[in-house]
Amino acid sequence: MTRLGGLNMKKVWIESNVSMENQFSCNYTPSLLARSSFFYVQSLGHFCCDENYFTRRKGYNSFLLIYTVSGKGYAHYRDKKYELSNGQILLMNCYDYQEYYTDKKDLWEIKWIHFNGSSSEEYYNIIYKKYGPVIDMGNNTSILDSINKIMYLLSESDMQFEVKASNIIVNMLTDVMLTYPDSQINSNQKNNNIHADAVIEFIEDNYSNSISLEDMASAACSSKFHFCRNFKKITGYSPYEYLVKFRINKAKSLLEITDISIEEIAGIVGFESTSNFIQTFKRLEDLTPLKYRNYWDG
Repeated sequence: MTRLGGLNMKKVWIESNVSMENQFSCNYTPSLLARSSFFYVQSLGHFCCDENYFTRRKGYNSFLLIYTVSGKGYAHYRDKKYELSNGQILLMNCYDYQEYYTDKKDLWEIKWIHFNGSSSEEYYNIIYKKYGPVIDMGNNTSILDSINKIMYLLSESDMQFEVKASNIIVNMLTDVMLTYPDSQINSNQKNNNIHADAVIEFIEDNYSNSISLEDMASAACSSKFHFCRNFKKITGYSPYEYLVKFRINKAKSLLEITDISIEEIAGIVGFESTSNFIQTFKRLEDLTPLKYRNYWDG
């Protein structure tokens, strides 16, 4: 079937072939409150694809998560082709052109959900940058369980469906972000991942001192290039960002529970000058160290 429509002044194009005998799907129209405040469901379903199943789409204001229950599927997305098998998810921004279809012999069984709202795009961008569109969940069935829970709530016409569904969606995306699939990292990356713990321990033990990028890379037993790339992939921060964040957190604790001067605190947590400490603190916390301390004075 082919459907054309308009959304946010952009043309929506969808071409799909689905056997009605082998599918369950449900559309949902969110309330204005859900659209303004929550993650919300747009549609979801369960397809047992026949050999002719395919979908092509572009320009739809939605994010799509597909979980492969069994069989094999293929996807074209952002100029690359992907193969999907049991336990893998496909996560796409449906504004972009995408197509996906079943293997002709090993028929694809999928559960899927279209969602949007709140910080969906921000979550999506973080996940895509970290993993790409395909994530191997292995034996972790939390994503499948989440889709099943939303299906159940919708089928029961739960009066608090939107609030509960929003909570499930954010937990689902968080589960994906916390996954580190072995199939998507090579042996060199695995070694760097192991040594990232050593770097964090090194920072925690030495944050009061001057720490260079070379020092941290050495603690990771890695070159600076590979260290920086893999450390950010694991923690979400560059090495320097992580170090500064750790120092500021230590400073906040000292500001809360001691009367040590701001100048002394700057030195204790590893800043070379008080002015640099104050500027960095204000940039990260949106207030000065002195004003932060005043909030904790009795």
